[in-house]
Amino acid sequence: ASLASGRVKIEKGPFVEPKADAAEIQKLFPSTYGYPQVKIVEGDGDLPTCPLCVGVVLSGGPAAGGHNAIAGLFDAVKAANPQSRLIGFLGGPKGIFTGKWVELTAETIDKYRNSGGFDMIGSGRDKIETPEQLEGCEKTAKELNLNALVIIGGDDSNTNAAVLAEYCAAKKLPLQVIGLPKTIDGDMRNEFIDMSFG
Repeated sequence: ASLASGRVKIEKGPFVEPKADAAEIQKLFPSTYGYPQVKIVEGDGDLPTCPLCVGVVLSGGPAAGGHNAIAGLFDAVKAANPQSRLIGFLGGPKGIFTGKWVELTAETIDKYRNSGGFDMIGSGRDKIETPEQLEGCEKTAKELNLNALVIIGGDDSNTNAAVLAEYCAAKKLPLQVIGLPKTIDGDMRNEFIDMSFG
């Protein structure tokens, strides 16, 4: 609801300590470990209103709600500024590091709105983990002037998001990486995620 209104602010909460393997996680993610929990809420925040270029990728197996997740993202970026662009990466994470993408327009979005599946831009199960893959993501992000990338997927896909976010933070790249939980297995439910779509 807060995204649909076009009026959003960020509420910062405390850092949430991992329940297990904290030292190992901190070692693997030294540049992003310790960030506070954040919530997107409706309100008059100080978020920029300049046009943004946001990427989105579907990752993993198809699930109901994928098209509407993209449609909701499209609606939100356009409500914030009609000049903002939404880039869909084709065929899953590989589309990011190989530079395969399409700009998503209202016409494209409306063809898929309220329909199930992952057909709009396709999906894939590729990992983002090797230096070459991470460098490919960086190259694509710079070529498109991406401000943010939304990775829609399950636990492996959100690991991709975490690895890419760590890479960007370590290199001080101005790319925000967001993981949107999706699963048909119900394996991402926890105290912070009551239910994910799929």
